[in-house]
Amino acid sequence: MTMVGILVLALCLVSASDMGEAEEVMASPISVCTPVFEYFPYCLEFLVGDPNFSTPSRKCCQHVMELNTLAHHGIGPKTICWCIEIMVKGMTPPLLPSKIQDLPHMCNTTLSFPISDSMNCSKVS
Repeated sequence: MTMVGILVLALCLVSASDMGEAEEVMASPISVCTPVFEYFPYCLEFLVGDPNFSTPSRKCCQHVMELNTLAHHGIGPKTICWCIEIMVKGMTPPLLPSKIQDLPHMCNTTLSFPISDSMNCSKVS
């Protein structure tokens, strides 16, 4: 999926979703979520179980580390959570929980933000 496709998808999902507490993210999702929309797609092939991506790409791992930095010193884990939710909600194929668990280990890092297609971002601190 191209960056333009992801942004269009995100805008459609934002207008169609009811995320309650995510109003500040939804007010300007493009500007707030731009880094997530730029970094996270590099991991999607791995996270949905594409057989051509049995391991996350080097770029995916680099971008997970960038998102970790943003979680600690930038937009924060709750905003990253909302942006990922906007991006993947209703996506087919869905993210695989086993791949989400494998991602930090295979990238030799931890996740400072949650990844799921059914998250409750309001509970993220």
